[in-house]
Amino acid sequence: MKSRSSRSLIRRAADAARSDSGVSIIEVLAATLIFLVISIGVAQATVTAVRLSGDQRHRVTALSLAAGEIDLVRSIGDPFNVFDRTITQNVDGIDYKIYRDTSWVSGTGLDIPCGAGGSGNLQYKRVNVRVTWGGQIVPIAPVSSDTILAPDGRLNDPTRGTILVSVVKADGTGASGVAVAVTPNGSGAATLDTPPDNTNAEGCTYALQVTPGDYIVGLSKSGYISSGQLTSPTSSISVTAGATVNASFTYDSAATFALTYAGGSTAARATNFETSFVNTYGVYYKSGSAATAQLFPWSSGYRAIAGHYVAPDATGAGGCSAVDPAEWQAGTVSGTSLAAGVAPDPVAAAPGGGAAMNVALATLQLKSIPVKNYITAVSVDTSAVPGEPGCAVSMTYNFDRVGTNNSNSDRTIMLPYGTWKLYSSTTSGSTSSSAAIGQSAIIPLNNVVTSGMVSGNQVTLDPRVAG
Repeated sequence: MKSRSSRSLIRRAADAARSDSGVSIIEVLAATLIFLVISIGVAQATVTAVRLSGDQRHRVTALSLAAGEIDLVRSIGDPFNVFDRTITQNVDGIDYKIYRDTSWVSGTGLDIPCGAGGSGNLQYKRVNVRVTWGGQIVPIAPVSSDTILAPDGRLNDPTRGTILVSVVKADGTGASGVAVAVTPNGSGAATLDTPPDNTNAEGCTYALQVTPGDYIVGLSKSGYISSGQLTSPTSSISVTAGATVNASFTYDSAATFALTYAGGSTAARATNFETSFVNTYGVYYKSGSAATAQLFPWSSGYRAIAGHYVAPDATGAGGCSAVDPAEWQAGTVSGTSLAAGVAPDPVAAAPGGGAAMNVALATLQLKSIPVKNYITAVSVDTSAVPGEPGCAVSMTYNFDRVGTNNSNSDRTIMLPYGTWKLYSSTTSGSTSSSAAIGQSAIIPLNNVVTSGMVSGNQVTLDPRVAG
């Protein structure tokens, strides 16, 4: 009996020992992970609550700044003097960015932004103010406030229209201080009661209560030039009753390019010489021998090409590519391999600034030409050598005589690349057969290959190098 009781006690002690053995490492890790997840959630919630609280304080400040901007706009009074703007204001170490967006609104409620015509006359100006701040929680919206400004007097007459003039610079910003003239051009148009003001800080101005009809809108500002290379550009518009019509211009301070021809050669240039200035917006032609050119300051710059360059059409036909060195393909001429021509690099200048520009040209010598004779060069629409592009545009360049006596002299002249026929006569511009310059008197000075480049009075001026 006593032995059975002892065994029972020993079994109970072993069970108790097993129940006090503790938890496994896996259970410890699982418990720790759960604790960390809960802790991170609590910390994130705490941080978010703190940020929301701070964001709410910043929002109160932003509301005050927006209200101040609205008060400033209203204090200006005249809606024509209220423009878009963006400013940054620091309050208690936080940067607040204030955006003011404005637009005229028509009687139908449609915006009429500067640079785009609307469907009705100007009625009032809408002003929206938005304020954001550094560290703002996304996607919480910025503070926004709106108001409208109405002019003191009547802007429009339902029987008349409005002209909105927009002038932007090369960088797309408004051109201020530009004088604008609106001139009647028929169809019932009449002289304006009040001329438009100069363009404002946004490059805009308005002609109000305009009698329906056709008008010419013109610009002027000293030192400025349009994207069409005009110092006083114009635009033809038609005004209808109850509508706004837009006249848009791109106009900026001209860039001045100092031109160096043929690397500074002293050879003679034609009296009616032409230079083509090419960029992605088109081609502009300059006649004469001036040493500078004033052009619109496109940031992409211009490639200067001697002669009258005209790009071929979509099929590759027509135009005049021969004057552009880049259009010459690789080829073999008189047993010499010539590499493809190379395009001159574009040159850009800032508005009102300047840059140097080289104009590549071929030079040739004409032997024993009477000093009292004029020289005439006429382009030839043929590809005289392998790789030469064509030139379907007729060009004739005239060179002045150098004296009046009966002596002869050698002449060195410049011509664009391509194939030319040369004439010498006492009459300027003569191209009669009797005036043709002999083959032996024509010597190309720049060609890598000279053999076969002259035939009769015809010469091919090739820009390519051996390669």
